[in-house]
Amino acid sequence: MRLAQVSDFHFTKLTMNPFRLLSKRSLGHLNWIFRRKDLFSSKPSESLPFLFQALNVDVILLGGDFTSTSMKEEFILAKNFVLSLTRPWIAIPGNHDVYTKRSFIKQTYYQHFQNRTPALYSLAKEGMEAHKIDPLWWVIALDTSRPTNLRSSQGFFSEKLEERLDGLLSVIPDKEKIILFNHYPFFPQEEEKHSLLRGEALEKLIRRHPKIALYLHGHTHRHVVADLQGDELPIILDSGSCGETKRSTCNIIDLNPSGCKVTTFQYYEGMNEEMGLWKEQEKEEFVWKRR
Repeated sequence: MRLAQVSDFHFTKLTMNPFRLLSKRSLGHLNWIFRRKDLFSSKPSESLPFLFQALNVDVILLGGDFTSTSMKEEFILAKNFVLSLTRPWIAIPGNHDVYTKRSFIKQTYYQHFQNRTPALYSLAKEGMEAHKIDPLWWVIALDTSRPTNLRSSQGFFSEKLEERLDGLLSVIPDKEKIILFNHYPFFPQEEEKHSLLRGEALEKLIRRHPKIALYLHGHTHRHVVADLQGDELPIILDSGSCGETKRSTCNIIDLNPSGCKVTTFQYYEGMNEEMGLWKEQEKEEFVWKRR
């Protein structure tokens, strides 16, 4: 089975309507204008469907932050991208997809994105979905994104979600393997305001369940491939951001009974739209060690 992991698109649409800026969104707009405008582009995302089709990907895992400030127009741009995908996909929201309290309460993200593959539980209602993508493989998707104050982008792994996830992991047969899919890394970040609250609880839960073979996340905009099986943790994959013009990255993951192969692709901007393309950068192979 071949999976694609891609995250942090940050489709952006600015507004001049002052009533729509009476929230954290005003800070997001300023951040875009003065810091991100020249760093981000939709061009890498526009060419991803062709890459995934050419590589014959089976399932695409979309790791959140589809938008920049949860604007309706941004969700429409993101949805148009997702509709262009010709392969099955599973999506989770990021912190930018619940950028304001209003967008969180109204569940604006879920008005535009509902995973179509059959699942146990519901991301929108229970913060978790379990998708069986193969007789031996599950993708368990988590929603830990919450609206925060002006200077924070923290997520939250609640006690209720911990209990629910632990119960599900306990009943999945040991011979089957799990990909845990979350927007946030569970390790503390350099700045606490970017971390997952109760991430240590999620780490302890992961250690208790060796059937979790892979932990996939985004959020940091830093591409990472780390084999932590020797420390009783899974292989950690951060796909980086696919919205950054000069360093857009994504992962292609080939699963097999004995291990996996992770291939990193990076986008290179050409002189014009037609010349931009994704190129294979590096390839790493791993053997399953957790039992």
